[in-house]
Amino acid sequence: MFGLSVALSTPFSQGGAIDSKLAVLHSKRVLQNGANSITLFGTTGEGTSLSQTEKLKILRTLIKEDILASQIIVAVMTSSLQDVVSQCIEYHELGVRRVLLAPPFFFKDLSFEGLLKWYSAVFLALRPLEIQFILYNIPQLTMVPIEPKLISALQDKFGSEMVFGVKDSTGNLSGTLEFLKNKDLMVAVGDERTLADAMCHGASGAICGMSNIFPNELAEIINTKTHNPMINKMTNLIVKAPVTAGVKALLAIKLNENKWLNVRSPLNPSSEAHQLLLKNAL
Repeated sequence: MFGLSVALSTPFSQGGAIDSKLAVLHSKRVLQNGANSITLFGTTGEGTSLSQTEKLKILRTLIKEDILASQIIVAVMTSSLQDVVSQCIEYHELGVRRVLLAPPFFFKDLSFEGLLKWYSAVFLALRPLEIQFILYNIPQLTMVPIEPKLISALQDKFGSEMVFGVKDSTGNLSGTLEFLKNKDLMVAVGDERTLADAMCHGASGAICGMSNIFPNELAEIINTKTHNPMINKMTNLIVKAPVTAGVKALLAIKLNENKWLNVRSPLNPSSEAHQLLLKNAL
């Protein structure tokens, strides 16, 4: 059982700096209210808009403030093999042992052999560190789908302890079910609307953005394997506009904290119309 990992939103000041105090407060809040772990620097966390220096600084701050490294997953999203390796080493030195790894995404129409070679080089370089990798399947953004046969081939070479899991953020239940045929794979769902059905078919949990706002409710879906109509409704409203800004808008409304509206360029804050839509629904 993997449980619930919150794809943590990154709070910014009006000037664009990471608000470390709010990040600590928010991390502790979700961990005390149903979440098993937090996933930093992913899509919801605007990870591709953060420098590595910023990531290490906030990670050190969270650990210093008594958030266990074992409760932290870090997302690595870069096409450079060398950057992947160096970032994973830096995270490992801070005690983090689980990495959500996106595929190399700049070049499109990548072959099976090309992806296998890239991932194999990463895992070969990092094998001595005993990191557990969760492959990040979000082709609507990367344009590079992760196929079950790729994961199976990597597990044959490096084992299921290292090639630990997949986060399927496609929202396509039939695709999730294909991953679930692999009984040596931890399957975490990224779309809250398919979570209950996926759990009924053997999924292990979720890494999702809506758990920033509703961690207890998402944990309950995982534990009971039943749909929550409110979660489905709010998710449907979130995806009507840019999702990352929408999650932050809903978080700002729920916590009555307007700092959460701030996003990093190139994103724009959620529109006033969308904020009103979310507020009325909430």
